[in-house]
Amino acid sequence: MRIWIRHLALSLALLIAAPLAHADDSTADRRHIFATDWGLTLKSDGTGFYNDLAQLLFSTEMGAIDYEILPYRRAKRHFFEEYGACLYPSSIDYLTSTGDITDTETFIGSRSVLSNKIHIFSRHGTTPPENYAGLKGKRIAYAMGSRIPFALEGTNAFFIAVADEVDKAEMLLTGRVDMISAAMPDVKFVFDSLGVPLAPFDETLVVAGSGIGLVCHNTAANAAFLTSFEARLDGLLKSGELQVFLRNQGLDPDDYLRKTDPR
Repeated sequence: MRIWIRHLALSLALLIAAPLAHADDSTADRRHIFATDWGLTLKSDGTGFYNDLAQLLFSTEMGAIDYEILPYRRAKRHFFEEYGACLYPSSIDYLTSTGDITDTETFIGSRSVLSNKIHIFSRHGTTPPENYAGLKGKRIAYAMGSRIPFALEGTNAFFIAVADEVDKAEMLLTGRVDMISAAMPDVKFVFDSLGVPLAPFDETLVVAGSGIGLVCHNTAANAAFLTSFEARLDGLLKSGELQVFLRNQGLDPDDYLRKTDPR
């Protein structure tokens, strides 16, 4: 697979396409995938865990793809505004739990690529909350553009939006907030980059999420695209390539490939 990088006004777009595209290929023939940049794990320069995973998942056999990396809030906004677009990495379950999607028939999602759950992490040396009652009066940093406050409505916590996942972790480490909401495995890479152990969290307290993959507007073209995407995913699982990829990233495949069917 060859990748071209083109500059947009305030973003970068990775164009994933066949090495010899047909001359009559049009924009309408391409799947436009908005990827959500907000820090270390998916950066606008094409680096990070989820960009590396995208390189593995999106093959030329799936057709021409415009993979456009935009800041988190902007990517979501453009996805909802552009009929026919897709969003990565995400899931119908997550976007429903946060109130971003209310009409599930308007959108379709792939099978889960990875199990991905959002937890509440507390400062080192503290006991993380076991339930929402433990969030009362706490200052919680969350990803700007996500709707974590919606998911945690009624907890009487104070929410602080942060535009970068590393900055969010540093706010916890320096005591500027009591807790952060963050997803596994994303937050593991963040704390590793800072050279500190993962902050404590209760695995049973899940704010949102079950698995992540692709979410697209419900069109015939996107349904066909998701069929080819899932065929690619099946091939990667059967060959063991996806498992090897995770191990090379320091992750145990058994922790993240247990749920491969939620939508």
